[in-house]
Amino acid sequence: MIVIQGGMKMKELSKQPLPEVFIRNGKECYLDPIRQRLIYVTPEEKVRQQVVSYLLNVLNVPANMIRVEEHLSHYGLKTKNRADIIIEKYEADEDVVVPLVVIECKAPTVMLSDAVITQMTGYADELGCKFCVMTNGTDVECFYYSEEQGQYLAIEELPEYTSMLKEEFVEIPLEEPLQRLTLEEINEHPRAYDADFGRSTPDDLSKAMINFWECLLYTDHKLPVGKYGIFKVVKDYGVRMMSYGNASGGYLEGAYRSFIIEYKESTEIVSFGICPYCTEARPDYERTALSVAIDNEESSHNSLELIVDENVELDGDTVTFFHHGRISVGRIGSGKKEELRELISKTAPNLIDGNRFYLGRLTNDHLWNLDEPDVKDLIVNMITYALIRDEYRKIRKAQMK
Repeated sequence: MIVIQGGMKMKELSKQPLPEVFIRNGKECYLDPIRQRLIYVTPEEKVRQQVVSYLLNVLNVPANMIRVEEHLSHYGLKTKNRADIIIEKYEADEDVVVPLVVIECKAPTVMLSDAVITQMTGYADELGCKFCVMTNGTDVECFYYSEEQGQYLAIEELPEYTSMLKEEFVEIPLEEPLQRLTLEEINEHPRAYDADFGRSTPDDLSKAMINFWECLLYTDHKLPVGKYGIFKVVKDYGVRMMSYGNASGGYLEGAYRSFIIEYKESTEIVSFGICPYCTEARPDYERTALSVAIDNEESSHNSLELIVDENVELDGDTVTFFHHGRISVGRIGSGKKEELRELISKTAPNLIDGNRFYLGRLTNDHLWNLDEPDVKDLIVNMITYALIRDEYRKIRKAQMK
């Protein structure tokens, strides 16, 4: 399965009429036209009902060919999973009804990340659907599975029902890849990544971080496979759209550069992302956060949230990355920097630099690439630091039991 490129919005999805609302036990409920029962109103259910309304009123899908919150086991699959919406078609030759489209609905606050793509295409693969869609009510991505190419093609929108049956659609042409900024262009446009960087981050620091961010975003250079201290890089996994929670209850979402690693005889994915960061106490003081997230067998989480404005120093062209060592441990609260330092001294003493942790140093006089020694060392140190921080969290949680 390969997803080529995101699709476009289904027209007027947010303008679709919603079902009648009733009150049950003091809570609002939709009278679902497909399930024909009362369903509690939630942000995700609202999106689901907008999609159903769109299917009925715009795409002319027969109501008896729509299933909502349907168990995949209904189609003979041995799974407990349910799909938000399935559109079916009748196969006259075999006198059976089979899935044609699977639609994954998320709440408006949920980003359409690679995790959602995996869920959507996973259901489509299991059901044998020709079309699949994912939406959060605002963004809509539509795809068609090409057996000839063996991959999912992005299409402009889900076609009208009779066109679905004929497998007629409009494919989105592939766009020319964007070119990386030159060092001169970065210096001329230090706010080129305003959507990803904090508004309060100084221009000189922003210039260095644009270089670093584009080093991660452009995949023509890859982190070399090999053993690096406590872990092994198995594969440079490229760029993914992801969303990870942080200790304050927020989310760091957007593009992430991911690496598949082996650590303690287990395969994990470590991802790097950048996004704006501010606190409730100072909402106008928007800094830049570098996130190092880990997907392991227990969870997908943000292991290191490095505030660039506090932890990256400039001295001419020299850019030094470090971290102050503060660490949160789930519901326990803050961990102890002294204990973290002791643990790091046993496995990666090169990271200890007085009262802080050293991560790497780069010279900002050229465009950085992942396969050059200094950049590679920085990425390796950050991954090492993030892994040890997670080890410390496990120790602290065990101590508190």
